[in-house]
Amino acid sequence: MIRLLLVEDDEVLGFIIKEGMELIGEYEVQWANNPKEALGLLSTFQPQVIVSDVEMPGMTGLEFARKAREWDSEVPIILETCVTSSKIILEAYKIGIDNYIKKPFLPEELHAYIQGLVKRIGLKETKAEEEATIHIGHLKLNIKNLTLTTPEETYTLTPREFKLLELLYKNQDQIVSKETIAEELWGDIKYSTPQRMDTFIYSVRKYLHADPRVQIRTTRGLGYTLFINTTTNNA
Repeated sequence: MIRLLLVEDDEVLGFIIKEGMELIGEYEVQWANNPKEALGLLSTFQPQVIVSDVEMPGMTGLEFARKAREWDSEVPIILETCVTSSKIILEAYKIGIDNYIKKPFLPEELHAYIQGLVKRIGLKETKAEEEATIHIGHLKLNIKNLTLTTPEETYTLTPREFKLLELLYKNQDQIVSKETIAEELWGDIKYSTPQRMDTFIYSVRKYLHADPRVQIRTTRGLGYTLFINTTTNNA
C-alpha cells in the first residue's frame, strides 16, 4: 500500500479523490483540507507521495510544497492546479515538485501519474520502516507488523510463522535443529509433534515461492536450513 497525503480544501473534490484512490486498492489516503493540518501529518503519517492543491487559503500549495521539501527532500510531490501559468509551473519545479496534474481529473488519472513516478524514481521506505525490515532475497520481512512482502503480495504471518522464518534467517546457511525450532515456537519440545513442525515449514515455504533463490532445505533427522542463492539473477 502506498501512503498518500492529499491536501485539498474543496470538500467535494477531496472526498471524491480520497474515495476513488482507496477504491483502486493500492493506497492508504490521509486527507487534510488545509496545508497547516497537512504539515502536522508529515511526521505522523510519513507519506510516500504528496498530492496538493495550489490555491488554498492561509498557505498556498507552493508554500506547503517548500515546507514539505524541508521535511523530506525526496518524497514525490504532485500539484493539482486549474491554471497553466508558466510562472507558477516554473516556480513549482524550482521548489522541487515532481509533476502537476490539471483539474478536473479522475482518480484513475492520478493513479497513472503516481505509477509513472514509482517506475521512474521508486518510493523509499522511511527510516523506521528500514529498521523494522529484514530483506530476504527479494522478500521483505517486517518485524513490527509481522508481514512478509513479496513482489506480488503482502502476507500477514502468524506469530509462530514469523518466529520460524526469523530464526532460520538469523541462522542462514546453518542447520537449525528441530529441537531448537520446537523450543522457539512452543517453548518446550514436548509440545511439538512432527506433524506440527511439517505444517509450519510447509506454510512458510509457500510464502517463499515468490523468490526461487530463497529456499528452506531439509536435512533428514537433523533440521532445516534457510539458503539464499545470491549468484542466480532471477527477474
